[in-house]
Amino acid sequence: MSTTSTQPGSEPRGVDRSGPASAVAKAPEAAAFLRIKSILVPVDFSESSGEAFDYALAFARHFGAKLTLLHVVEIAAAGDFANTFPLLLGDGVILAGCQGRLETMVKEQGIDPGLIERIIVREGRSFHEITEAAEQLGIDLIIISTHGYTGLKHVLMGGTTERVVRHAPCPVLVVRQGEREFTRHEVSQPKK
Repeated sequence: MSTTSTQPGSEPRGVDRSGPASAVAKAPEAAAFLRIKSILVPVDFSESSGEAFDYALAFARHFGAKLTLLHVVEIAAAGDFANTFPLLLGDGVILAGCQGRLETMVKEQGIDPGLIERIIVREGRSFHEITEAAEQLGIDLIIISTHGYTGLKHVLMGGTTERVVRHAPCPVLVVRQGEREFTRHEVSQPKK
């Protein structure tokens, strides 16, 4: 049997004798890191963005955060449409229609209006508008879906989610479509 003796005030390397007091001192720092007050959810009205919206609702309820819903009208992707119908875009008919669709989505799902901070519709390149909105609004977390494109389809369709992850000014939670069934109660009810 071997014993190690140390002089008072000196501890062997790797031994932390600070006890529970140091853990308590670190707890407020960790809690500050997890303060999520504002969540941005890009919505393109697809099934996968609906799954991301479900995650966002659960996070908002759990953390007491507010949601900002954002839809981006991709004018560049519309090509000739923007040139053919400039009055619609100029008058904001398309943008107003998307705004109404987001508001209807919130009402139809019976979501507490207190969870929704803003509903925004912008036009431009999706990844740019998403990251710019996050920065301008001081967003704490972006919850976004991915369609799971791979190979040539990924190259042709672009990588909006990938670009958001690279350029976002805050953490990004990416929800893969159909990866795992998710219920709102998993995150909204803390485990005991």
